Amino acid sequence: MFHLGIRKKITYGFYLLLLLMVGSAVLTYGIVKRVEEQVAFGEVIEDFFNTTLELRRFEKNYFLYLQEKDFEENQLYWEKIRELFVNNAPALRLAVSGAELEQLGKVIEAYNGQMDRLHAYYLNIASGTEYSGGGRTQETLEEQLRSSGKELTEFGERTRDAVKRKIKTLLKTTRKILLASMVCLFVSALTIAALLGRKVVNSLKLLEGYTKRISQGDFVEIAVGEGEQEIRSLLTAFNRMTKELQVRQHQLVQSEKLAALGTLLSGVAHELNNPLSNISTSAQILGEEIAEDNVEFKQSLIGQIETQADKARDIVRTLLEFSRIKEFKKEKLLLKKLVEETILLIRGHAPSEVVIAVDIPEDLSIIVDKQRMQQVLLNLIKNGIDAVQGHGHIWVSALGTGCGTGLDEVEIIIEDDGPGIDAEHVNRIFDPFFTTKDVGKGSGLGLFIAHDIIEWHGGAINVESRPGLGTTFIIWLPAA
Repeated sequence: MFHLGIRKKITYGFYLLLLLMVGSAVLTYGIVKRVEEQVAFGEVIEDFFNTTLELRRFEKNYFLYLQEKDFEENQLYWEKIRELFVNNAPALRLAVSGAELEQLGKVIEAYNGQMDRLHAYYLNIASGTEYSGGGRTQETLEEQLRSSGKELTEFGERTRDAVKRKIKTLLKTTRKILLASMVCLFVSALTIAALLGRKVVNSLKLLEGYTKRISQGDFVEIAVGEGEQEIRSLLTAFNRMTKELQVRQHQLVQSEKLAALGTLLSGVAHELNNPLSNISTSAQILGEEIAEDNVEFKQSLIGQIETQADKARDIVRTLLEFSRIKEFKKEKLLLKKLVEETILLIRGHAPSEVVIAVDIPEDLSIIVDKQRMQQVLLNLIKNGIDAVQGHGHIWVSALGTGCGTGLDEVEIIIEDDGPGIDAEHVNRIFDPFFTTKDVGKGSGLGLFIAHDIIEWHGGAINVESRPGLGTTFIIWLPAA
């Protein structure tokens, strides 16, 4: 049974319970039927016993008063006893032994003969003639009749008590069967429910645990293994869903990154224009002074060309690293350098009157996925630039917090002095597709993806806003 599917287990369990119910019902019906038969037989025995008592009553009356009417009544009740005996012989044969039943028939016949002889004796005495009864006296005849009547009475009383005892025994047996059936049904139902429930509940708990891991960005695959077909199908479907979520999440992050790249391109082009212009100017001057002997001046021009070329190279390299599709991979990075590279990407997008200040210790490091963490910083800094509306300040700071000598986590603060966020919007800014920007100026996915990326790293992000004074994003990440 344990290798069957849940549906078949439930079906077989139902059939088992149904079989127990039918079995107990059949047994109970059989016993009730026997009780019914015994009750009917008991009525016959009760009638036989009461008829015997009436027979004996008129027998005694006849002894006392010698009235012919009492004799006739006695004979009528004897006929009734004989009729009960003949008509119910098969039922009596089930209650008493054959020898006892044969003896009862003899006693009934003997009683009638004894009553007839006693009646003849009294008639002879009343008419003055001699009784020819083989020397039997009145006392002998009466004693024989009383003995036969007593035997009939004892049979009726004994059989009636035996029937009552049998009915009580059958009722007790019925009660025991019903109680045993209830216990068996309860135990069977409890066992089936426990076996099935344990499998289902364990599978649901397994899914719950993996769901929590997936919500934290850990797209792990569940080992299907062996078990019920329904549970294996559910786990397989869950794995397909996990893979699909992983693909969709990757596509969502990439699409947001491409949208950010589109916004950055104009700024990066402007940033590249400055070093390229410097390179061009220095090259022109060097060309004009090529025939001169001022070596030191020529070397300074070449140095400027190399410096500006390196700057342009760094901008292009940073842009390429940010745009390249990479698998999620953590590495140890200096936080200040990461922030400066991110600002380099967005500097051309920021108006000249927007001041971006960085206050991060030189040796403070974190273990993160560079590309995705850079996407978070880029999104938050860009939001700050948009918030100050061409004139204001953005502060990026960080510090290590923890107990003892080691750092437990790093706290990153990105703050602006813009107009802030309305109170009714603060609790919704991390929801997907929610944005306070005008139509066409924001997808509503930036902060949602940033929130997910931070959770993938085992961290947390929060926002504090003071309407009219600015907004502060606080990120907590595990320290290196």
